[in-house]
Amino acid sequence: MTYSKEKIRNVAIVGSAGSGKTSLIEAILLNSKITNRQGSVEDGNTVSDFNHDEIARGSSLYTSLISFDKDGTKINLLDTPGYSDFICDAVSALATADSAIFVFDALSSIDATFEYLWENCGKPKVLFINKLDKEDIDLSKILSHLNDFNASVIPVTIPNDTGAKFSKVVSIITETTEDMKTHREKFIEAVASSDDSLIEKYLDGKDITDIELMSGFKNGIASKKIIPILCGSATKNIGCAGLAGFINDFMPAASVLPDTDKPAMLVFKSVIEPHTGNLSFLKIYSGKILQGTDYKNITRRTTERLGTLCTLLGKKRTEITEAEAGDIIVAVKLKESQTNDILGDEATAGKIKRINFPEPSISMAVIPKSKGEEEKVASALQSMMREDPTIKSSYNAETKELILSGLGALHIEVAVARVKERYGIDVEFKPPRVAYRETIKSTAEVQGKYKRQTGGRGQYGDCWLKLEPLERGKGFEFVNAIREGRIPRNYIPSVEKGVKEAMEQGVIAGYPVTDMRATLYDGSYHEVDSSDMAFKIAGSMALKKGVAESRPCILEPIIELEVVIPDDYMGAVMGDLNARRGRVMGVERLGKKQKVIATAPLSEVSKYATDLRSITKGAGSFKMKFSHYEESPSNISQPLIEIYQKQQQEGR
Repeated sequence: MTYSKEKIRNVAIVGSAGSGKTSLIEAILLNSKITNRQGSVEDGNTVSDFNHDEIARGSSLYTSLISFDKDGTKINLLDTPGYSDFICDAVSALATADSAIFVFDALSSIDATFEYLWENCGKPKVLFINKLDKEDIDLSKILSHLNDFNASVIPVTIPNDTGAKFSKVVSIITETTEDMKTHREKFIEAVASSDDSLIEKYLDGKDITDIELMSGFKNGIASKKIIPILCGSATKNIGCAGLAGFINDFMPAASVLPDTDKPAMLVFKSVIEPHTGNLSFLKIYSGKILQGTDYKNITRRTTERLGTLCTLLGKKRTEITEAEAGDIIVAVKLKESQTNDILGDEATAGKIKRINFPEPSISMAVIPKSKGEEEKVASALQSMMREDPTIKSSYNAETKELILSGLGALHIEVAVARVKERYGIDVEFKPPRVAYRETIKSTAEVQGKYKRQTGGRGQYGDCWLKLEPLERGKGFEFVNAIREGRIPRNYIPSVEKGVKEAMEQGVIAGYPVTDMRATLYDGSYHEVDSSDMAFKIAGSMALKKGVAESRPCILEPIIELEVVIPDDYMGAVMGDLNARRGRVMGVERLGKKQKVIATAPLSEVSKYATDLRSITKGAGSFKMKFSHYEESPSNISQPLIEIYQKQQQEGR
């Protein structure tokens, strides 16, 4: 069965971790007679949390698709994780869905994750206040808190009580009793205020018919002028009976690209399944998609055949042969396509907006526990990047480390656990090595002379170098100032090669030398014994000697931080930055928050994502980028020098 866009509802279920999103879906499925029992997160038998790592942790880690029919309308629910480390999946679900139900824990308050998701949801919203069966809940205080957060919220269902006495909710839409009068008047006023044609009738004291009220309510949700508040308990299945009907009646229909019937779709999620075939989650923006048809992958300039198409109810697949614009479906075993790829007609696909994913904020070096598995690990991590665009994997040639970056420590931990499960590779983590540099602070003129006689032809190379410091960031300059005949022209490149190789190896601490000019101005040669090798060694000797005599020092990488925090945490964050040798460059106001722009040594902020989350209780966010190198203090550089010298002595 195919569904037209008018008969499709795409809804993201979002909220903070532990708010009850998965439990709410369980109640919806039971009430819609899709299941015959209500699963629980604690028992690990829910429809949407079916991965074993989700069951083990008792929480959603990935977005799952729950598709079912409700009175001839196809409802696609996207159950999203609430941990900030897995915000990627929630972001893609919000970008794909046409509306969202925000699940709010009555025992908590609005936290950073909830606020981030709210700000990133430009779609119509509904608020579901969950866990009203718990004790010590002040509903009026909760409603006031939510109203302060957003003035567009309006209660639509009211509980008869909270705690142990909570047994039902009353609908303000249908209930006209005296005790609901105040709530209903506020509801009518909110609907009228969202509709120009109704506000006149309301202000003139004229009656608004039920049909007008319902039409205005639906339009108010669609225009985002009204955010309904529903109440209930997902685990007790109270206040959940009418949710599927509410979605059907009042949530907006699927969005599509206008004025085209040419096929175009976006891969908004990928799942790597080595044994059963990769799954590509597709939102169809235009046209009809047919099983067994070839479609262009516009992003990768390749062609994909959509061999097997299906809808999902958690892990249960139902194969389909076609799907219409507006629908969300899954394609099995696509060969090239990855998350955020666009498929279909090229002209039409250009109108689809790709998802803007958050950038990684923490990096770790990944070391295989078994030798010789480096390439296997790198390949496995590349497959993880296909699945999750917020995971980045790269090889740092300078530090000779495989680096894995993600949104948090738990994000990286789960990603690597999946690598172990799928590919049988075990790894360990450590903080990445800092890419220090060496440089000089004064000028020196030195000789590098290599002379060896071992019977027969010997080796002879002799050069004089002048080393001078350059401005920070200028790199390296090699100047040939040899007077004619002192060193034959064909040996000059060998001297330069020897200098560069020695610079790469480092002199005082084993880090590359930079920001220096080396001028070759004198030397000598032997007509028989001189060679390229001899002059390369001579150049290397001169460089090492010259650096040691030119007041060498160690440079450390400095990064620029942009930290966004609520006012309440300003003092704590500033103090923490100072403790990290940070320098605050400026502060900007961003609505209710502050943006602190600062610089700090990379070595001091390697775990900043975890630390900032702790300091701000998850309310802070940051971005970082490389800024420059500068001289490190002696308490940082001296241990590095001592470790290197000890290693050199032990290696002799």
